[in-house]
Formats: sequence, structure tokens, C-alpha cells
Amino acid sequence: MKKILRGFLQIRTKLVAPGGEALGGVIGAFQYMIRTEGFFSLYKGLVPSIISMAPSGAVFYGVYDILKSAYLHSPEGKKRIQNMHKEGQELSAFDQLELGPVRTLLNGAIAGACAEAATYPFEVVRRRLQLQVQATKLSSFATFVKIVEQGGIPALYAGLVPSLLQVLNSQPLGMH
Repeated sequence: MKKILRGFLQIRTKLVAPGGEALGGVIGAFQYMIRTEGFFSLYKGLVPSIISMAPSGAVFYGVYDILKSAYLHSPEGKKRIQNMHKEGQELSAFDQLELGPVRTLLNGAIAGACAEAATYPFEVVRRRLQLQVQATKLSSFATFVKIVEQGGIPALYAGLVPSLLQVLNSQPLGMH
């Protein structure tokens, strides 16, 4: 859902940027952007967002499956299934693959953090595109190159820690 609402996130970015308070809130920022930059300015940064979706999903589900498989094949996971059998429970294949809520939350949080870290450079490019003014507008690739030229590879990860904290707090069972 977050990926679909990029236009509204662009408004938020405009409001928190220096001078954004002078725009008069969400409606004022919306009107300002339409008037000065056109309707499509609401979707600056859409390309890196779309490009990041597939790798983000692949990393999230890949890491989650690795963690789940590692647990199910661990002595603790095997013991859990044996205990379920001893209690006389009829176990379906789904029951045998169930991790329980705590382990599911933990694995989801770890997988979400890995996906966020892997695709975070796309987020940095997206934000930088949103802050560009029409006169100095660069493409996604040119923006990426400019970020690396100005700050090196570490610049692509500026702000990653707060973003990871947000993911760990809000996305343990789903993708961002």
C-alpha cells in the first residue's frame, strides 16, 4: 500500500523539507506542487520505488524461509514436533511447519530488516528525487551517481538505522 501512495509521501517530504512549514499544511503543499511543478511531481521517485519492490520481496521471503528452515531442522525445532506428536496431536504438514507467534514475529522482523537494508539505496535515491526542484531535475540513475560522487557508497545508507528501527517495530509479519 505504501508504494501506491507515493504521491502523498511526496507531499510529506515537501512539508518536512526546509521551508515546508510555509506551505500551509498538506493541502497547501499539494496545491503548491501542482501549481509550480505539475501533477506528476507527486510521483517523483516512483521509478526507484518500483524497481526496489522485487528485490525487497525476494530478500524478505528468502531470509524468512532460510530462518524458518534452519529452525525446523534444528534440534529445538525437531524436539518441538516430537513433543507435539507425544501430546497426541494429529499433525498436518502445515502444523509441522508452524513456528509459533514469537518465532514468526522474530523471523519476520529479521527478514524485514534485511530487505530494508538491501534495498535502502533505492529509498535514498527516491527521497533525493523528491527534493529536487524542476530546474535541476536529474534522472534516477543520474541522482544515484551524484549521491555516490558526493558521499561515496556510505551516502546510499544515510539514515538506515532509523529506517531499520521503524521496520523492526512495524513490519514483523509483512513486507514494507
